[in-house]
Amino acid sequence: MISSALGGAILQSHSDSYSLHVPVSAAPASTDPLNVTGTQHAFNYSYSQANLYTGIGSAPVILPAPNATGTQFRWLSTVTRTTDNTLIPTSGFRFNITSPPPPSQGKQVVNWTLTIPQFNCKTCTSVQVLFDFFGNITRGTNATYALFNGTQAIQPPVTFTALGEFPAAATVSCPEIFCIPVTRYVGYKLTLSFIFAWNGTELPGMSADVGEIEVASIGDSIPSCVAPVSCHFMQQDQSNSSSINHNTNLSSVSYNNTLTTHVQPGNVSTTRLWWEIEAINIYYPVGYNVTQIKLNGTLVYHALSEVPLEKDHCAPGTGCAESLIALNITDFTPLGAMHNSTITIISTTPNSILQFTTLSGGVPTRFFTSGDQIGIKILNSPSVVNASISQQTGQLNITFPQPLPIQTSPTTTLSGGVFSFNLPSDCGFNGELCARDWNVSAVFTSGFDLGIKSGLFRIDSLQVSFTGSTGGDNALSIQGRLTYGNGTKKASGVNATMFAIDTGTPVNTPVTNNQTKISSTLLYISNVTLVNGVFTQGQPLIMLFTVVNPNPSQLYNATVTIEHEWPGPQPHNMSVTFSLHPGDLLGDLPFNSNAPQTYKATILFTGPGVQVTLTNLRTSPNPYPGTMTPGTSPVVPNRPHAGLFNITLTSKIGNTTETPSSFIISPTYAYVSSSLVPSRYLAASNLIVTDPNGNFSTTITSHSLLGAKNLVVFLLARDATGIGLVNNLSSIALTDSTILLSTTDSIGTVAKDQTVTATLHLTNNSTKITEVITVNLFIQGNPQPVGTKTGLTIPPGESRTVTLTFPAPSTVGSYTLTFSSPEYGGPLTSQTLQVTILQSNLQILIPAAIGVVAAIIILGFYLVRRQPETAETEERTKPAGSKPKTPGTRNPPSKSLTRT
Repeated sequence: MISSALGGAILQSHSDSYSLHVPVSAAPASTDPLNVTGTQHAFNYSYSQANLYTGIGSAPVILPAPNATGTQFRWLSTVTRTTDNTLIPTSGFRFNITSPPPPSQGKQVVNWTLTIPQFNCKTCTSVQVLFDFFGNITRGTNATYALFNGTQAIQPPVTFTALGEFPAAATVSCPEIFCIPVTRYVGYKLTLSFIFAWNGTELPGMSADVGEIEVASIGDSIPSCVAPVSCHFMQQDQSNSSSINHNTNLSSVSYNNTLTTHVQPGNVSTTRLWWEIEAINIYYPVGYNVTQIKLNGTLVYHALSEVPLEKDHCAPGTGCAESLIALNITDFTPLGAMHNSTITIISTTPNSILQFTTLSGGVPTRFFTSGDQIGIKILNSPSVVNASISQQTGQLNITFPQPLPIQTSPTTTLSGGVFSFNLPSDCGFNGELCARDWNVSAVFTSGFDLGIKSGLFRIDSLQVSFTGSTGGDNALSIQGRLTYGNGTKKASGVNATMFAIDTGTPVNTPVTNNQTKISSTLLYISNVTLVNGVFTQGQPLIMLFTVVNPNPSQLYNATVTIEHEWPGPQPHNMSVTFSLHPGDLLGDLPFNSNAPQTYKATILFTGPGVQVTLTNLRTSPNPYPGTMTPGTSPVVPNRPHAGLFNITLTSKIGNTTETPSSFIISPTYAYVSSSLVPSRYLAASNLIVTDPNGNFSTTITSHSLLGAKNLVVFLLARDATGIGLVNNLSSIALTDSTILLSTTDSIGTVAKDQTVTATLHLTNNSTKITEVITVNLFIQGNPQPVGTKTGLTIPPGESRTVTLTFPAPSTVGSYTLTFSSPEYGGPLTSQTLQVTILQSNLQILIPAAIGVVAAIIILGFYLVRRQPETAETEERTKPAGSKPKTPGTRNPPSKSLTRT
C-alpha cells in the first residue's frame, strides 16, 4: 500500500460511483443460467501516476535543527512498499510539544521541494500535490501548511489554531487528505511548507502528523469494456453452490512513464522516466470480494509478495457504494511501460438466492398430491446493497423439468416472494409424473448479481376404490383398496379413517370423549368435545375441555399442552403450551374450587403454523393466543386429512410441578374440502391400516348414523410422507338417507282415564342400514314415557307398525302425543289427543236419548188430553158388573214406550 492519501484522493475523485453510469435495463436474462453476462459497469478502472517524497533522497529542509528543548521531531514509516510489503522509512514525521514545554516562543519549519512532471496517463487531465496533515492543538500552539512557487503562494498559509483535533470533521471519506491542484505548474519545483509555532505559554500535548506526500495525476473512470463487447461474466462456483464467481477482463491496458517535461525555469525539454509509480485503480461494487488479479495470465494478486498500492473495501451497511483496489503496475513492468495488455479480475459474491422452499398451503413440504398447488418461496438478497433499487432488481426464472406441463414466465423482482403453480391433476398417461422426485430451479439475474438454487419435490397420489358396502344394525361396513398413482402400486401400511356426515346441515352435533382416569387429589380433564368435528380451510375447529379440581382446599396453577396428532394416535412434535395462573391472559384464578371450569380452544390451520387461541368460558372474552411448533410432519392447510388432539394438564403448586399429569384424547376430526361443508358430524371409524395389498375393511357402528337426510360416508387417508387422497369427491364410499318416514293413525276423543291405543307407522328410507330403535311415547306434561317399544327392527326400505296402549289423562283437555327414539336422536312424529268427560260413543247416544225423552213427554201430554173421551167410550161399551180401572193403575207411557 502506498498511502491512504493517494487512495483516498482516487475515491474522492470518483465518488459518483458506478451506479450513476448503469442503465436500468442492465438485467439480462441468460439462456445459460450457469454462464451469465453481467453489466460492463460493474467494474471500472482508472490510471494514476505518482511520486512519493520521503526523508531519504528527497529530504526536506528542517529549520531550526529539530528536537529543540520542549519539542520533538521524529520520522515515521506510514507507507508500505508494494514490492515486498515492508514499511518505507521516513515516509512521514511527527512534531509535538513535550513536557516541560519550550521556555520561550519559537517555531519549527519543514520544507519539501516537489517537482511537478508532465503527465500522460489515460484520461488524466490534471496533477495535484497530496499529503496527510492532522493532529491536536493545545493552548499557545498552532500548525500551518502552505505551497509556494518561489515566493508566489500557490496555496496561501492555512493555520490551525482551534484547540483540539484538526482538521475539523469533513464530509469527505478521508478528512485528513489535502489536495492542491498544480497543473499550471508542470515543470516547476514547488515548496511545500509545514510550520509549527508556540508563544511561550503553550501547554504540552500539541502534536501534528505529516505523511504520504505525493505528486499525483489521477485519471477518470473507464468502463471495463464498451457494449456490445462483453467482459463481465458470472457463474456459480461448482465447488461451492453458495458462491458466484465473476470474471472481468480489462483489455488494451497500456502506459509509458518515459515522457518529456519542459523543466522551468528555462523551458528545458527533458525526456526521461518521470514517474516512479503507475497505478491501475480498479473500482468494484460493495458486496464483491476480489480474490485474484492476473496480468496477461500471470497472477499479480494474491499469490505474490507484492501488495496492492491501495485497498479500500467498502463494507455493506455503510454509505459507500464502491470499493477500490489499486496496483502499482511498475512492480511488474521494470521498464516503466506496458502495451495492449489484459488484466483479468476474479471476484466473488454470495449466491443472491438465499432461500428456496417448496410450499403447500404456505407450509414447507416436498411432498405433493396430484392437483395440489405448489408454492415456490424465493428469498433473494442482491450483493450490491448500496446501489439503487433499479440496479438491484433483476429477472427471476423458475423452471420445472419436462414432462411436467407447467408453464412459467420471467418475473421482475428484487427480494423474491412466493410464486404459485398448479401441479397436474393426475399422474399422466403412464403414471410417469408420480412416485418420483422432480428438480425445480430458480435463477435470478441482474447486471451485478446471479442467484441459482433448486429444490426437490415429489408428486404422488392415493387413489381409493371401494369394493363393497353392507349395512347392519345401525351400522355400515365398507371394503376398499388404496393404491398409488394410477392404481398400479399397492398402498400398504397407509393409515385412514372412515367418516359419516350429514351434508347440507349447518348445525353440527358435538362429539365428546370422557375421562377414564379421574384423580382424587390433582387437577384432571373430565371431558373434551369437538363442537364442529367436520370443517374446511379457513374455518376454525372449536374444541372444549373441562378442568376439575377434586381438592378445593388446594390452590392449583396449571399448564395445558395441546398437541396435534395423526390418527393412531401418532404424535409428530407439534404442540403449544399455555400457563394457567393468576395474572395470565385469561384472567384465571387458582383452581381452588371443585366447580369445573371449561376452556375453549379455537384452532385454525394456516401457512405460518397451527394457530390456537385459548379462552376460559368463565372469563371470556380474554384470548390467550399461541402457535404450535412446526413438528416433523406439518399440517398442510389446503390438504384434507383426519387428525386429533392430545391435551395434557399438569398441576402446579406455585411453580412446583405435581405428578402425574392428566391427559385426554379428543375425538377424530375431519378436515375436508369446501364441497363437503356445511355438514353435521355423525361418526368416525377406528383407525384403518391397509394390508400389504392396500386392502382395507372397516365398520362404523353408531346410533348417530340414523336420522341423516344426506348421509355421506367417505375416507380420509394419509401416508407417512403426507400424501393424501386426490380429492374428497373420489373418496366418497356411498350416499344414503337414514330418515324414518312416520305416520300415525287418528285417535278419536277419549274419556278421562280411558285406555287409549296409539299406532305409529315407520318406513326406513335407507338403502343400506337396518335401523334398530326403541320407540317411546310421551304425553304432554309427563316426563316419563307412557309406552315403550324396544328392539324395533326396520330393514332398508321396509315399514313397521308400532302400537302402544296407555291410560288417558284424568284431566279434560288437549294433549300432544310424541313418538321419540333415543337412537334416532329425538322425536319421530307427534299427534293431538282430546280428552273429555264421556267416551265418544256415549256422546253420540246422549242426544238420541234426549230425543226419546222429549217424544215421550209430548205423547204423554197428548194422551192425557184424550183421557176423558176414552173413558166414556169404555164405560158405554163395558158390560154391567165390571169395575172401572182407576188412573193410578195405568202403565206410564215411558214404560210402554220402553217396551215398545
